[in-house]
This record gives sequence, structure tokens and C-alpha cells, in this order.
Amino acid sequence: MKTNTLLAAAAILAVGGLAAQAQVYSQNVVGYYNISVPTHGFALVANQLLNGSDTAQTNSSVSTAFTGLSSDPNGSTNTVIYLFSGGSYSAYQYFTGADADANFFASGSVSGFYDTIGNLITTPLVQSAGAFLYNPNAAITATVVGTVPQTTNIVAIHSGFNLLALPIPVSTNIESTIGGFVGASDPNGVNNDVIFKFTGGGYSAYQYFTGADADANFFASGSVSGFYDTVGNLVGSTVPVGQGFFIQHIVAGTEYWTNTFSVQ
Repeated sequence: MKTNTLLAAAAILAVGGLAAQAQVYSQNVVGYYNISVPTHGFALVANQLLNGSDTAQTNSSVSTAFTGLSSDPNGSTNTVIYLFSGGSYSAYQYFTGADADANFFASGSVSGFYDTIGNLITTPLVQSAGAFLYNPNAAITATVVGTVPQTTNIVAIHSGFNLLALPIPVSTNIESTIGGFVGASDPNGVNNDVIFKFTGGGYSAYQYFTGADADANFFASGSVSGFYDTVGNLVGSTVPVGQGFFIQHIVAGTEYWTNTFSVQ
């Protein structure tokens, strides 16, 4: 693994060359979606379906969440996943079972992400979490297959940066009725939650205001709660299906994001 190149993904606000596109191909409870990971580039991805027997939404292993990834028995051109936790990343390479056997001099390995000494990674990638995929080859299509989660999701958002995803495969504002996000707001624009939306070559950052706080900060009237740019335009927070985003929770303590969804 080319560590000096891949470390570029560890910068939250300065990751360049990222790209992600997703489209839902089923409106049924069981479905799948595709995510494009560009040539020699990154995608900020999300697992928004329940995989296999993951009815509890807690054990969607990163090693079973995606198909269509690149594998190399020499460990040089493999897809890499970056998992974010506590302000830093852990990176793991994808191998098919046969390539894992060849690379780690083992036998009976299964397809999935591995650490540098050959341990299969079964860390959950739950439906409210995002991650980076790095692709060192020509463009690939990562596919997520599973069941649409129909439940109430309660996501803890801690002080600092949180790499998140809408828990359901719907492209909508996270602060919409479906999204349900209510963030920290400050009429002075100092202690507001901030969303960092991926733009294809970096991030756009917008602050969260309640309607009253937006009125006070931008000298307006009749504003609604949501994410705003620096001159008072309500920009929303729509992210594509299968894509993650960052929320920076400025104030101390934890807030909780509640989302409820059911297929009609």
C-alpha cells in the first residue's frame, strides 16, 4: 500500500480529488445502489442498507458491505477503506479470498478488508456512518445490496468532527421531515453545527441556524431552520444516496439526531 499517497485521505477539510455518484435501482424493501469511485481517487461513501442478517443495524461488517472492489494478490492495487474514529483514520486493503491467501501465505481466507498482517476486518459500518474508499485503478463501481432499514434511528453526534450518513437510501435534506436533523444553533453564528458537503474536489461548509437565530444573525425575518451560507441563503443539506458527510459539532457534549423511516 502506498502509504504516503493514501495519507491524503486523512485530512478532513483538505481531501482533494474525491468523487461519488449514486443511484437507487429499486423502490422495494430489498434493493441495491451503485457508487462510482473514480480512477486513482476517493469516494466518500455510506452503507445505507441492512446487509445479510443485519436486522439489528449493528453488525454490517465493512468486509461484506460492498461488492465490485479491486483486489491484487501482491497488495499494491487494492481498494482501500478509511474508517474514521476519534479524529483519525484506520486504513485497510480489500482482498478476494484467493488473493488474501496469496498475499498473507494463508489458506481458506474469505473476501474482505484486511489489516497489514492478514487479519480480516469485521468492524461494523452502520447505516449512519460514512467512510472513504480509495481506488488506485481505473474507475470502479462499488455496489451495496440489502434491505431498506425501516425503524427509528438515534445517532449520537459528539463534539468535534463526525463522519456521518443519512441512515436510509434517500436523497433529501438531512434537516427535512424525513431527515430529522436538528443541530446546535447560535444567533451570533459562533457555536453552530457545521455541515461539510462533498463537492467533487473538496468541501462546502454551511452553518445550522434555527429560524429565529437565522433572523437574528442575518437581520432577516421569517427564516426557517436549516443550513445557511455566509450571506444568509438557505442552502439545504441534500446529499446523494450512498454518500457521507461531516458534521462539526462545535459545542461541548453530545447531541442526538433522530430519524424515522418506513416504506409506504
